[in-house]
Amino acid sequence: MWLELALILIIFLGIIILGNNRLGTMIQLFALQSFILSMTPLLVHPGIHAVIMTAATIILKVLVMPSLLFWAIRHVSIRREVQPLIGYGKTLILGGFFIGAAFFISSKMDLPVKAISNLLVPSAFSIVMIGFLLLVSRFKAITQVIGYLVMENGIFLFALLLLEKTPLLVEMGVLLDIFVAVLIMGIVVNHINEEFESTNTIHLTALRD
Repeated sequence: MWLELALILIIFLGIIILGNNRLGTMIQLFALQSFILSMTPLLVHPGIHAVIMTAATIILKVLVMPSLLFWAIRHVSIRREVQPLIGYGKTLILGGFFIGAAFFISSKMDLPVKAISNLLVPSAFSIVMIGFLLLVSRFKAITQVIGYLVMENGIFLFALLLLEKTPLLVEMGVLLDIFVAVLIMGIVVNHINEEFESTNTIHLTALRD
């Protein structure tokens, strides 16, 4: 019951992120989504392995990464995504379609590992699709970073199917890769802003030798 409630909240927060244009609010929603996500290992496979994963996720995805993103928006003095590639209404409609597609595809899959909850796999696919849609439908580099992180939350959910069999070292390595990726993206955002006085990635198409 608690796992299903957590999964529903994670999808709901993903939809709110998708329809929001305030970067600060999006980061806060991502942090809340990540906090709920960090509790899922304890709900799926309680134990020392799950406790370590929960602690690592809270430190990196609830505390460190949002702090880096807030530093980035303060540094570039940007507060919202004004002109997305796809309008917010259309984005929400596409998001609803992708969530429906995720549940349909999941119902047709024959997984070798039995899921703890029938909502686990469709929720994972839904979050990955929401993150991907956010990534491709926005121009601001910071918003695209948030989309990437939301996608990773979906991948994290899918990995819970193998929580007992996946070595802890591999999972910690994945979290470290995400942390490094966010640091690199922060540097890229800074350089884009210094070069073009904007974090709009559409300017990158104008680069010439």
